[in-house]
Amino acid sequence: MKTLLWGALLFLVFILGCEDTSNIVDPSFNPVPGNHHKVTIFDYELIPLPPKSPLWSDSVFTVSQIVDGGVGGRIIMEKYYIAENGDSIALFADLRIPEGAFSGIENISLTVDNEFALIHFLPSMAFADTLRLFQSFKGLDLSNYANGTLDFVFIDDDGNIELIKKNGVQVNVPQGFVRVQNAKLLHFSRYGWIRIHEGPIPHSAQKVY
Repeated sequence: MKTLLWGALLFLVFILGCEDTSNIVDPSFNPVPGNHHKVTIFDYELIPLPPKSPLWSDSVFTVSQIVDGGVGGRIIMEKYYIAENGDSIALFADLRIPEGAFSGIENISLTVDNEFALIHFLPSMAFADTLRLFQSFKGLDLSNYANGTLDFVFIDDDGNIELIKKNGVQVNVPQGFVRVQNAKLLHFSRYGWIRIHEGPIPHSAQKVY
């Protein structure tokens, strides 16, 4: 009898020790509302836009549209400018707003940053449903950036990075081309391209892809 009891006890300890750990949360993984994963990456840099030629120096690239949140809508930006070196820089954004994303009517605007490969979205607001963004730049100087180190992210006013879900990014260094496919946006402010410096990407970032 003692042998049977001892055997049962060992079996119970074995079962408890093999308990599924798939729900254990990594302490470095800090989810925030909307299934976005917010981390601060200190070792990164913004991707600069090539300086405009003098004839284009005062150009502002923006598009605005009145959108009824109950109906949804689509905003497309297709712009270009000539850089100091004579190259053409192409800017593209396709923002898709689903029905019921917000209440009321808003004037939604997208404005390309003057210095960096960023887009400012206004007004600042959060959404009840996910907006989808397809965005690209062509003609950037990516000669100093290695493939695989670029990402499209949210950047807050303090320089914190919020990694966002997306179907993927494409980078072509010779063409200076970057594109994000189906980026999932649940709030507005500033989104754009960064280079993560050499070294491992934070563990929390790896969980997003």
